[in-house]
Amino acid sequence: MEGSLILANGEKFTGQWQGNPKDHIGELIYFTGMARFQEFITDPANKGKVVIATFPGILNSDLDPSKFESDQIQIGGLITQQDVNMPVDVKGINVLDLFSEQNIPVLTSMDTRALIKRVKKEGEMPAIISSKYTVNRLSAQMEDIYANFGTEHIIPKGHKHIVVINFGYKKSLIHSLSQSGHKVTVTSGHIDISLIHSLKPDGIIFSGGPGNPLEWQKFFPDYKKLAMKYPTLGLGLGHQILALAFGANIEKMPAGHRNFKEAVIETDSQKVFMSNQNHGYTVNEKNLKQYGFRVSFKNVHDGTVEGLVHEQYLVVTYQFHPEQVHNPLNELIFNHFFKTVNESKGASVYA
Repeated sequence: MEGSLILANGEKFTGQWQGNPKDHIGELIYFTGMARFQEFITDPANKGKVVIATFPGILNSDLDPSKFESDQIQIGGLITQQDVNMPVDVKGINVLDLFSEQNIPVLTSMDTRALIKRVKKEGEMPAIISSKYTVNRLSAQMEDIYANFGTEHIIPKGHKHIVVINFGYKKSLIHSLSQSGHKVTVTSGHIDISLIHSLKPDGIIFSGGPGNPLEWQKFFPDYKKLAMKYPTLGLGLGHQILALAFGANIEKMPAGHRNFKEAVIETDSQKVFMSNQNHGYTVNEKNLKQYGFRVSFKNVHDGTVEGLVHEQYLVVTYQFHPEQVHNPLNELIFNHFFKTVNESKGASVYA
């Protein structure tokens, strides 16, 4: 049967509906990768988003659950040019079967080129994906994506105690931490600062996650207090939240960085690295020095801020993420953080 995608600007696109009838409204973004599809659709940073896949054979992707970034699909809908009447050759889990099992709508035979042009021109925007061909406007509300996660003792024993403030962490983060030999506790972004202190952390990680970091602003004073007291690492959304907590500003990007090979340059060494990114906001570089930060990484293509170091407190943040695969940035991120954790125990963090 036919289904439709209605953009916030009023335009409607039609395609072939796959799955159970339903409506879903979410931010419309695009994914240009020909690989790493399973990591992308299970990344909590994509919770609720409607994704345009530019690769025409995306439904032929092999899905390996061991590489999923969470236990389920996070995106709210998939748009693809691929025609399901053509043979779909997969060795592992069938993409359409998995989406159907989790009741995630898919629109096939879509004009993805025209859609990408709209997004690149007008920016990422809300859109509704609907099985009702008669729907002609956005009439629903975007679902709440700011979950209140509980406290979990992920790794109960280890040399040092790392507390992860959870805004929607990826499995690859826990995978990296599990190899470090440290105790790991995950706690909610809806923070209870007395609880965090009672855990007696040796270091704190602000995880990545979905959405606008300003949604967490009522907790900014407590986030700042924690970062001033303990060695702190921010990743993805956590990078933006920490910058905001210290007084910096963010900007909405017309089209976000959603790539597993996004080029970043380290400002001190001038070395270029390929990074894993998935975000639609960026930290504004203006007045960062006023808030105690210096820029440690920038994006090669558009010059946006990719990393920060605080000059007074043990706070280091990155817009990019560690990965499950071997990556030089993994070592850079964690070697620096764990070195700081080991050296700061028992000493004042204040400069």
